[in-house]
Parts: sequence; structure tokens; C-alpha cells
Amino acid sequence: MREVLPGLWLIDEIGEQVHCYLWKWREGVTLIDAGHPRDATVILEVLRKHGYAPHQVRRMIATHADLDHTGGMALLQRVTGAAVACHAVEKRYLEEPWRRQAPFLPLRPLIWLITRLPDYHYQPVTPTELLVDDQVLPEGFTVIHTPGHSPGHIALLHKEKRFLICGDALVNTRGKLRINTGFFTTDRAAARRSAWKLAKKYGDDFETIVFGHGAPILQNGGKRLKGLVSLIFSGDV
Repeated sequence: MREVLPGLWLIDEIGEQVHCYLWKWREGVTLIDAGHPRDATVILEVLRKHGYAPHQVRRMIATHADLDHTGGMALLQRVTGAAVACHAVEKRYLEEPWRRQAPFLPLRPLIWLITRLPDYHYQPVTPTELLVDDQVLPEGFTVIHTPGHSPGHIALLHKEKRFLICGDALVNTRGKLRINTGFFTTDRAAARRSAWKLAKKYGDDFETIVFGHGAPILQNGGKRLKGLVSLIFSGDV
């Protein structure tokens, strides 16, 4: 694990394809996302290696229900007994993952084939807590509903520590901060509106942004996001 900020750890042992985070707080630890199905056993071993017993994982929060973000949750939930939280709109996709389809139609047969493989076979997860926009969690996070990439996508803002966990609402790959409007984004217009919301409503509340995909932005994250959305929406003004 690699500490990004005090208390916030990146579980980098699962690789750089997708990111899973551990937040250490007064009542234990919370996992934000859980990688692919194959990553669950790696995450459990990493937790043990760093001195965390399974029961110390109090909760897992899903930013959204894509296979690479929640594929490991079913096994982790069974082993740890942790609560699973997601946005109320995303519940159906955790419980019935086949409903989460790529909008780009040519990808659907390929995804179907991949999910037949043992390392990528999705097991349904039943959330135990449903979240709503602007809800404040015991860990200190404010839930921000950011639909677009998926209907119930959320970001998590820690105002006290001034960081944003943005899931797949934004990406920072190849050295470039972007709104995620890729092949797996269900509503690109909504994704842009969500980025505007993060920037204009919350941009003064965070310095650091961590991503589901890409390197963290440790300084001036809010300012950079405000600059990005101002550039994108300048033609609409």
C-alpha cells in the first residue's frame, strides 16, 4: 500500500489498471471500491500484511458498479462482514450486474466473454446501505451524486482533509485531467454536468483529487478542475 495522504492509502498491489483505496478512521477502515473479482484475495492479503484483521473493515463504498470497481466486493463482504454502501440509483447494478451494459454496442459481446473467465466473473452484491446526494458519512465523507459514467455514480469529498475521491467521474491518464466520456459512460452530457457540479459547487473544498484511473493530483486539484470545466463550457456562455 502507498499512503497518498495521512489516513488515505492506495492499494497498489492490485496493479495500476484500476485503483482501490483504504481510509483509516477512528472506528476501523473503509474500502472505497474493490477492484476486479481476482483482486479480492490480494486485498485481503495486503490488509493482513499491514496488520488489519478482516473485522476491522467496517464498510465498503462503491463509487459505481463497474466490474473493475466492485468485482471484489462479494468475496470481501463474505470474509469481513463489512457493510456495503452505494448510491440508491446504483443498487440494481450491484445486485444484477448484467444490467450494467456498455453504451458502445460492439463492446458488449467482448465483455460478456471476459466475464465468463474466473478472474473476471462478477458475483452480485447486496448493498446494506443506500446513499443519497449531500449525505455526510461517519468517515467524514460528503456523498456527491455524479451521474454520467453510470446513473448512480458518486464521488466522496472529505472537506476537513481537503481531498476528493472522484471514482470514474474524472480521469487523469497520460498526464491529462479529463471528464470521463469514454466507451463505458452511459450519459456523456450528464458526465459533463457532474464535472461542472464538482468544480463549481465544491471546487474550493479540495486540494487533492484521487482517481479510479490515473495518478493523483496532490495540489491545486480544485483549481485545475475549475479551469477544465470553464474551458469546456466557455462556448455555452
